[in-house]
Amino acid sequence: MKRLLITASAFSLLASTVLAEVQEGKFKVVGTWGTGAMYQEHEAPLWSKALPDASGGKLSAEIQPMTDLGLKGFETVKLLQTGVYDAGFGAYSYIASGNPVFEGIDLALASGSGEENRRLVEAYEPVVAEAFERIHGVKLLASYPFPAQILVCRDAFSGLAELKGRKIRVYSTTLGDMAEGLGGVSVTIPLGDVVPALQRGVVDCGISSGISMYTAKWQDVVKYVYETPVSAGVAFLAMNKDRWNKLNPETQALIEAEVAKFVDGAWAALEDSQIQGVACLTGQGEKCRYGEPAKMQLVKATDADETIRKQLLAGFVLKRYAERCGDECTARWNETAGAVVGVDAKP
Repeated sequence: MKRLLITASAFSLLASTVLAEVQEGKFKVVGTWGTGAMYQEHEAPLWSKALPDASGGKLSAEIQPMTDLGLKGFETVKLLQTGVYDAGFGAYSYIASGNPVFEGIDLALASGSGEENRRLVEAYEPVVAEAFERIHGVKLLASYPFPAQILVCRDAFSGLAELKGRKIRVYSTTLGDMAEGLGGVSVTIPLGDVVPALQRGVVDCGISSGISMYTAKWQDVVKYVYETPVSAGVAFLAMNKDRWNKLNPETQALIEAEVAKFVDGAWAALEDSQIQGVACLTGQGEKCRYGEPAKMQLVKATDADETIRKQLLAGFVLKRYAERCGDECTARWNETAGAVVGVDAKP
C-alpha cells in the first residue's frame, strides 16, 4: 500500500510539474453547424470545457459556429490561414474542390462500416495533414466523423437500380460521381434550400445525415429512406500554423491529448447518430430523442444493390477520382486508404 501511495504521489507531482509548463492562452475558434449535435456535444465542449479543465484554466477559447457567423463553410481554411481564427472545424467536402487530395478521405461508397471508415481515415490522415500544411499553411489536429450520409427520395423506389433519371441533391464532387453512375442527375444545392427544391421538383432525392434531414423537416416532403449510408461525412479540426508553433511542447501535448479524446468521442457517437437518424425518420427501432418520429418508409438494401455499389465504386467514384487526382496522388491513396478497404483507384 505504501508503495502505491508513493507512486500515486509521484504521478501527481509529475502531472503538476507538466501542468506548470502549460502556457496561458485564449483561442478564437470557429465551429460547424450551431444547431447540430456535433457542435453542441463535441466541438464546443472541447474548447469551452475540456481544454480549460485539463489546463487548470490556463487555456480558454471563444468559439462560435459558422452558422452564427454567416459563413458557408468553405471560408474556414482561409480564415485559419490568415490568422483571423486560431482554430476551426470544417467538412473536408468544402475544401475538396480546391485540391482532390482532400477528397480521398471521404469518397462515396468507399467504406462499408464505421469501423472500416475509421481505419481508412487514420490510414489516409498523414496524406491530408501534409497537404494542409503544404497547400494551406495550417496544422491539421484531427479528422473526425459526422453522422453517415444517407439517401432519401420523394417518390417510391425499392433499390439503387430505380434511381436512374432522378435528380439527386449532392454536396460534393464524389457524391455527384455516384449519382451520375446510378444514371441520375447530380444537383448541388445548399442544405437549407433542399426542402423547397424537393417541393418544386428541382430535385427528386437528396443526401445528408438522418438527423440533419429530420431537424430540417425533409420528412414533410420525402417519404422513402435508403437504409445503407452512401458516404461517411468526415470533418477536420485545424489550427493556424504560426499560432501552433508559438505553443511550447507541453501545451501542444496537452491540446493533442484532449483532441484525441474528442476524436474518440466523435467516433463513439457515430453509430448512435445513425440509429437515431433512422428512428426519427421512420419511427422504427429506438425511440427518437429529437421529437415525434416521422413515418418514412425504410428501403432495405438487396444483394443486387451490393453488386451495384461495387460497380459504382470501381467504375465511377474511384475512376473519376483518379482522373482528377493524378498518378502520384492516386498511388498514395491506394497505398493508404485503398489498402484498408482492399480496392485500388484507377483512371
